[in-house]
Amino acid sequence: MLKPYYLILSLSLLSWSIHAQNRVPELTAATEQTTEQTAEQTAEQTTEQTTEQTTEQTTEQTAEQATGQAAEQAAEQATGQAAEQAAHPAQFSIRGEGVAGEVVYAEISYQLPVSLVAGGSIVFQQQRTQARRLQIANPAAINFLRIVSEGQVSEGEVLEGQLRALDIEGAGFAGDADYKASEIGFEVTSGVVKAGTVLRFIVDRLQLPTTATADYGMPLYLYKNQETPPTRVLGNSIQISPGEFSELRLSSSSIVKPAEVIDLWLRLEDEYGNIAQARNLSLDLLVNGVFRERLDVVASVQKIDGISFQATGSYRLEVRTGGGGMSAMSNPVLVGNKPYDIIWADLGARTELSKNLPSAEALATAAMGRYALTLPVNYERSTPPAFLPGIDNTSIVSDWKSLKTGGASVVLSKANVASFTMAKPEHPTDLRRMVPESLQLVEIVSGGSVYDWFGNKAALMGFRIGFVGSNHSHQYPGRFKEVNNAIWLTEGQDWFDALSNHQTYVSVGSKMVLAVSPMNLGMEPTRKLGLEIVAEGPIVSVKVFKNGRLFKTRRQFDTSGNRFRLVVESSSEPFSRIMSKPRNAREWLGYVVTQGEGITVNQVGKAWRVQPGRQLGRVDFLTRTHGLNQFLEFELGSANADTVIEIGIAPGYEDAAWIPNDRLPQPTSGQKFLIPIAEAILGATRTIEVEGYQDSVRIEPALVPFGASMRFNFEDPSTPHIGDYYYFRVRLEDGSFAYTSPIYVGDFE
Repeated sequence: MLKPYYLILSLSLLSWSIHAQNRVPELTAATEQTTEQTAEQTAEQTTEQTTEQTTEQTTEQTAEQATGQAAEQAAEQATGQAAEQAAHPAQFSIRGEGVAGEVVYAEISYQLPVSLVAGGSIVFQQQRTQARRLQIANPAAINFLRIVSEGQVSEGEVLEGQLRALDIEGAGFAGDADYKASEIGFEVTSGVVKAGTVLRFIVDRLQLPTTATADYGMPLYLYKNQETPPTRVLGNSIQISPGEFSELRLSSSSIVKPAEVIDLWLRLEDEYGNIAQARNLSLDLLVNGVFRERLDVVASVQKIDGISFQATGSYRLEVRTGGGGMSAMSNPVLVGNKPYDIIWADLGARTELSKNLPSAEALATAAMGRYALTLPVNYERSTPPAFLPGIDNTSIVSDWKSLKTGGASVVLSKANVASFTMAKPEHPTDLRRMVPESLQLVEIVSGGSVYDWFGNKAALMGFRIGFVGSNHSHQYPGRFKEVNNAIWLTEGQDWFDALSNHQTYVSVGSKMVLAVSPMNLGMEPTRKLGLEIVAEGPIVSVKVFKNGRLFKTRRQFDTSGNRFRLVVESSSEPFSRIMSKPRNAREWLGYVVTQGEGITVNQVGKAWRVQPGRQLGRVDFLTRTHGLNQFLEFELGSANADTVIEIGIAPGYEDAAWIPNDRLPQPTSGQKFLIPIAEAILGATRTIEVEGYQDSVRIEPALVPFGASMRFNFEDPSTPHIGDYYYFRVRLEDGSFAYTSPIYVGDFE
């Protein structure tokens, strides 16, 4: 039986300061100017008075003595005042309870420890991955930030004309290398904002994050002028609590043997997936739609014991309330005599050192009943963490290296002996500098972005690697939160050894069971590979790739002549061969319409927003693509030989989550395509040029799903070569997908 590993570890990345500057210690007021001014004034006054009463020699001695005493007193007084004023942290507060996802009134107050002259500023720093996006453009919208002052100005006076609000895009204070953080700054444009002034920053409608956390704050930085580096302002944080219980989640083992008790967990969650407060519930447990037993639930995360299956096959478990008003389905369970088990992992979860995100301990708690293994990442620490007791002597160190040594990588080490590397796609990385024996994993999915080209690049260079994914991405913050990593373990094998042996696959949107056989290939004249799939929903396509190119496809088209699907696609590859970041994502805002024909949308993927258009027979849509196509299925009310399908794409712009050094984000042109139905039945593709890329729009017949489980076998009779590799990609009807890791020819392990 699988045992859950709740691992609390740390990954570390080098800190990067804004404007490529280093951090400085906590703020201390400069006293030299005050000392010199006070000393000069005191010296002059003392000299004049003494001159009238004493000789010239006495005057000089007295002046020097008075000057020294006054300088010392002024320095001590200024230093003491600065230290006292610097001790006041910023105060962050909200009205009401801090519940995940709610909109609240928020206030941040801060007493200036020093005077600010023109060029000085106060800056709110925020990462792109945060749901909260402060803004200064629209006072009527949420997250609008404004300033009011108190103290040595006049109480309640707004500093109009003196502090100017600015949107700032720059390198993060502490975060990923070359990663663009977003900031709101208030810069002094004229005069002096005196030390002791209390600045009040107000957000009348602050959108709280959707992730519950015990440590949510507003990172604040102080620039004394444009030349000096920023100082982090100390401040408090608040707790973000989960919302009301609204959903059930049921998670199970994926592969078990007959009569083996499965690991089955039930979670009570709010609408955002946070663990809600416990409730006493009485639920029905069903197996493949048949009632099994009654469950009494008393905890917000509860393990359900004693469930096993005698017969081989695939199973789905369901819990629901007596009236059926609330229910949850488990991931599929494959019962058979497989030589391995599967555990599910969340790799690269971000923690509190990444600003306003949960601690490692909180992440481990939040993963209970969902993942068996959680590997959190800290982005601020630049030194390896100490080995943590009771956690298998495993340490994780993440390091931004120069391109001469490979670039961005994540290194996992065990007792300072065994280690391996995972390459990351969203940062410049030179795989030529990687050590073949060390590089074992390549991240090909990051949130809603797909970088399979990165995995293929490594495999074509001869690396033996496995594919993994992460829920974290700079392109789609908070969108795809179901990037699941499967680690398959042979009997007695631990997860670290399995990861180092690239025994992985990645499933996005659900937890598919993918069983490849055989798991390695010899030099036989004909290679035979099979894939067994057990999914949560209907499967629409299975594709096999050989050496990075499409090799085989299994799918079946609808032949009725009136069911079609719209497919849009854009690349995520870098623009050129230099070491650069990938291309940014792009948005597709448009419509599909036919004259005089009604259109019904049959299937909407998770990445689409669809609504009826302004005229009969029109559907408006919005989606985004970044490395993998998105599809929308629709049906025509009636069609004949004269029917023409019109597709309109609005002009737009590529996202600017980062700025590649070889190509700026570009505008995307508006287009209109007219496709006769005869061409659509055969499959019609139109391309859109976007400064070095060819994005595509395609109309083709809809796909007929195979069902939720199937087996796909194929043969390759071509001449084998050591280093050839194959991998599978599976797509479901709802847009979920999965990639197996490469299966290599000549891999005899």
